[in-house]
Amino acid sequence: MKEKTNTLSPFDSKIHRMGRLSTIIVWAFFLLVPTAVCVAFQLNVDLLLTLKAAAPIMLIFAITGVCEKLSMSPIIGPGAVYLASSTGNIQNMKLPAALNAMNIMGCEEGSEKGRVVSIIAVATSSFVTTVIVFCGMLFLAPIMTPLLTNPVVAPAFDNMFPALVGPMVIPVVLKNIKVAALPVALAIVFAVAFGSVYASIQSILMVVVILISLGVYQIAYRKKGK
Repeated sequence: MKEKTNTLSPFDSKIHRMGRLSTIIVWAFFLLVPTAVCVAFQLNVDLLLTLKAAAPIMLIFAITGVCEKLSMSPIIGPGAVYLASSTGNIQNMKLPAALNAMNIMGCEEGSEKGRVVSIIAVATSSFVTTVIVFCGMLFLAPIMTPLLTNPVVAPAFDNMFPALVGPMVIPVVLKNIKVAALPVALAIVFAVAFGSVYASIQSILMVVVILISLGVYQIAYRKKGK
C-alpha cells in the first residue's frame, strides 16, 4: 500500500490547525452564555422541543453556511474563511474587504499572496468593525436611531446589501462572462420565478446554482485545455 502524502504546504497545514482550534473555542464561548444563564436561573430546557423549533432554521443556515465556505475558500483562502466565520458579517463586510484588498494589491484570487492579503484584510475589517460598533453604541446611538428609523431614509439602509453585492459581482462576471453568464442568468430566473418564496428556499437554490456553475466551469476548462 502507498503511503498517504500530505499535499498541503506547511503554511496551509498551520492555517487549518489554527482555524479548527479557534472555531472550537468560538463555539465554546457561544454555548457558554446560554449554559451559564440556564445554570444561574435553574432553567429546565426541553431539548426535544428546542430541536424541533430550531431544526428548520438549522437546515437553512447549514446549507447556506456550507455553500458560503465552498464558494469563498477558492477565492479568499481558508485562513480568511476561518477568520470571517468566527467574526461574522461575511457577506456585508469580510468578503468585500478581502476582494477589495486583493484588487488593490493586484493579487490573483486563490493565489498564495492573495490568501495572505485576504487574512490581513479580514482581520483589519474585524478590528475596525468592532471599534466602530463600540463607539457607535456609546456615542452615535441617540443620534442615529431617529435617522435610521426615519421612513424617508430607512429604505436606503434596507437595500445596502444589494448595493454592495452589485459592484462585487459585476467585475467577477465580466472577467469570464462565458462561464458566469449561465449561473447568473439561472439565479435571476429563479428569483423571478419563485417570487416571495425565494427567500425561504434560496439556500437550496444556491446549491443547485453552485453545482451547475462547477459543471459549466469544468466544460469550459476542458475546452480551453484542448
